[in-house]
Amino acid sequence: MNRNLLKVILLIIFLASQMQVFGTNDKAKIDSINNQPRSIIVSDIRKSITIFENNVKAAQSINYKQGEAAALYNLGVVSYLHGKYEESTKIFFKAITLFEQLGLDRELASAYGEFGYQIKRRNLKKAMEYMLLGISIAEKHSYKLDLSSMYNNYGVLHEMNNNFDSAAFYYRKALKLKIECSDLEGIPYCLNDLSGIEAMKGNYNEAFKLLRQSDEYREKEKTGYGRLDNLVRWGDTYSQKGDLDSAIAKYSCAINFPGAGEQNYLTRYCLEQLAVCYEKKKDYRNAFINQKTLSALKDSVLNLETNSKIAELEIAFETEKKDHQITESNLELQRKSNQLLILLGFAVTLLFISFGTYQFQKQKRERIKKELELKHQVNKAELERKTSEEKLRIARELHDNIGSQLTFIISSLDNLTYGAKEDKILNKLNRLSSFSRETLNELRNTIWAMKNEDGDLSQLLLKLSELKHQVNSHIDNLNMKINSEISKPVSLTSAQMLNLYRIVQEAVQNSIKHAHADKIIVNFSDEDSGFLMEIKDNGNGFDLYNANHGNGLKNMEYRCTEAGCGFEIKSNDHGTTITCSLKII
Repeated sequence: MNRNLLKVILLIIFLASQMQVFGTNDKAKIDSINNQPRSIIVSDIRKSITIFENNVKAAQSINYKQGEAAALYNLGVVSYLHGKYEESTKIFFKAITLFEQLGLDRELASAYGEFGYQIKRRNLKKAMEYMLLGISIAEKHSYKLDLSSMYNNYGVLHEMNNNFDSAAFYYRKALKLKIECSDLEGIPYCLNDLSGIEAMKGNYNEAFKLLRQSDEYREKEKTGYGRLDNLVRWGDTYSQKGDLDSAIAKYSCAINFPGAGEQNYLTRYCLEQLAVCYEKKKDYRNAFINQKTLSALKDSVLNLETNSKIAELEIAFETEKKDHQITESNLELQRKSNQLLILLGFAVTLLFISFGTYQFQKQKRERIKKELELKHQVNKAELERKTSEEKLRIARELHDNIGSQLTFIISSLDNLTYGAKEDKILNKLNRLSSFSRETLNELRNTIWAMKNEDGDLSQLLLKLSELKHQVNSHIDNLNMKINSEISKPVSLTSAQMLNLYRIVQEAVQNSIKHAHADKIIVNFSDEDSGFLMEIKDNGNGFDLYNANHGNGLKNMEYRCTEAGCGFEIKSNDHGTTITCSLKII
């Protein structure tokens, strides 16, 4: 009996060890997919989207959060390159939230930098803010390889803003780091960007020299995407110089390059540039041929998409036809059954005539009631639309008028500070400047909430992350964290987002100023009817019954109630906990 028990125990231990090995192997496979070189990932965008969508699901199936976050990051990159900008933004917010929860600063810095680079054509100012946020995290931890890519992308943003000297500065800074890190794949990108700057300045000899250096690195790469990209760069530089024959030769070489057919965008770009070059040479025949080829290529893409749609419609039609046949069979059976019920139905119908008259009158009254309710809803929707437009107008007025005036005041105070000689005056000016900056920041937070009429919890979390980084970077020996365990989408109004943000802001200020805390944690967790927001610190605490409750606590309670939340506060010698519970109807 004991021997059999021993065998069972050994079998259980063996199975447990095998399950652990399988789990480890699954993680290794997920990591190997996530860690592919960027050149391989972008060589086939459609295939990469499928690969990383599956990798996200694989990581979720074994609850591998780090692998899920990395797969989301890569999926956000390829979704952006495929033109799915809104979807890419949602994916990046999820990745940023996971990286932050896991405390992965390197990955968080890269995600902020990559997201900033993606929105450069939609909002250049916001793109630079996100890029600087990523750079500040990477610089804090000296992540050289990540910084090299972010510096290079930050240079691109400056180039788009026509700050060419700043762009060249960051390109060189990135190139220096890439050389130090032996990033052979990233070096040619920096060289190409520097070449573009030199070409804009008219320094074509220097531009060609940089391109030749880039070619030397490209020749060592395993994939052909980099060499194809360089051919296009050569064509662009020759075209800028006015050497149309050399530009035509490079563009033609790029079109015929092995694998160029997979890079539909580059092929179409080269055909378009060839048409332009031939037109400048007044060779209208070749200009027409290339333009015609470009149109045919666009048509072929359209035909592929159309054929795919037709195939989907054919499948839907066949399915509908089979469903129709089944329905016909069921109807035949139903007709036979109905024949047996006709006589009985005739008699019953007479009994229901009077009842039907009553129901008709009742339905008429209900219809009139519904029409009145619908009219009320239409009026309410119109009022909400006008209110939303008015809020946006006020937000613009606040930004354009009061915001610009505050900025002018801050600038004027800074100028006066440089000229002040007396310490007393200098201190007053510094306090006024600091207060003005805080006022401007509060104004921006209010405008942010007013513009987001229909928001969600992810936007609030992103805004709180900005607050966290501001607090952690400006106050020594303070560690503030944002954690979210919310597993479902949560919609919030602008008033709710602003009130919840102000509550956290007030609680953080109280923890620092009065409780002298060095650790603050903001937790979001699921509840059956909504979610909980808890703000905890490890400060001195206070006596809830004997303490003099100032406006801060009253304001937090009022904001919590205004946001539709229940408010609770607990405090002792080990710290203070503030809880807001929101019920979702």
